[in-house]
Amino acid sequence: MKTTSLFLIAFLAFSVTAIAGEPLLKSGDTVAFVGGTFVERMQQSGAIEAELQCRRPDWKLRIRNVGWSGDDVHGMARKVFDGPGNGYARLMQDIETSKANVVVVAYGPSEASDGDESVQRFGPGLEKLIADLKASDKRVILVTPIAMPGYRVPGYEDAIARCQSVVRMVGEQADSPVVDLTWKPSPSEVIDSGLLPNDEGYASLADELADSLVGGKPCDQRHDKLAEAITAKNQLFFHRYRPQNETYLLLFRKHEQGNNAVELPQFDPLVESADQDVWAAAK
Repeated sequence: MKTTSLFLIAFLAFSVTAIAGEPLLKSGDTVAFVGGTFVERMQQSGAIEAELQCRRPDWKLRIRNVGWSGDDVHGMARKVFDGPGNGYARLMQDIETSKANVVVVAYGPSEASDGDESVQRFGPGLEKLIADLKASDKRVILVTPIAMPGYRVPGYEDAIARCQSVVRMVGEQADSPVVDLTWKPSPSEVIDSGLLPNDEGYASLADELADSLVGGKPCDQRHDKLAEAITAKNQLFFHRYRPQNETYLLLFRKHEQGNNAVELPQFDPLVESADQDVWAAAK
C-alpha cells in the first residue's frame, strides 16, 4: 500500500509537470494579439510571428494583430471621437473581427507610464476583459509588461513592477496562463527613444514568447521570406479592421460614404489567402 501511494504521488507530480510544460497554443488556433503600442509595432517586423510559424509550420496558426498605439486595458485609445465606453466596445469588436479563439493580452505598458490612478484601475479592467473574453468562449493568455529603458516617468520602475504583479495575480484568479517575460533589452535592441524594441529586439524577444506559446526548438534559418509574407498579411488585416478612411465608413461621417463599408469583409478572403503564403514560407 505504501509503495502504491508513493508511485501515485510520483505519477501525479510528473503529470502536473508535463501539463505545465505543454505549449499554450494548439494546432489550428486563430490567435489575436491585443495591447498597446508594443503589440501594434510587432506586426511591422514580423519576427515574433515568424518564430511561432517556423517552429510549428504544420499547426497552420492564423495570427491577427489588433494592437493599437497608446491603448490600455479599457480601450481608451480606440474611442477615437467617442466616450470611454465606446473605446472598450471597439476593443471587443476588433477582437471579434479577428475571429480568434485565443486572445494573447499584453497590456500594462500604458498603465505603468500614466500614473498611480491608472495602475490602480489596471487590475479591475483586466479582470473585466478576461471575463468578457471567456464569456465569448475564447481562451485567454496573459503576458507581463516589459520595463523599457526610455521611460523617464517618476516612479516608472515601481509602476511596471506593480503592473507585472497585477497580471500574475489576475491570471491566477481567472485561471488564465501567464507568460512571465524575463527579457531585458540591450541598448542595441531598442529604438532611439528607448521606448520600444526595434527589429532586433523583437527578434530577440521572439524565442522567449515562442517557448511558452508553441514550444519546440528555435528556428535555425533566416526568416526573411517568411517575415515578408507575414507583414503582407498583417497589412491586409490592418486595412480590414482599421480602414484609413473609417471616419467616412464607420464613424460620424458615415452618412456620406458609409454604404462602402460593405467592402470591408471583402478583405477576409485576401487575408485567408495570405495565411496560405505564410504557411508555405514557414516550411
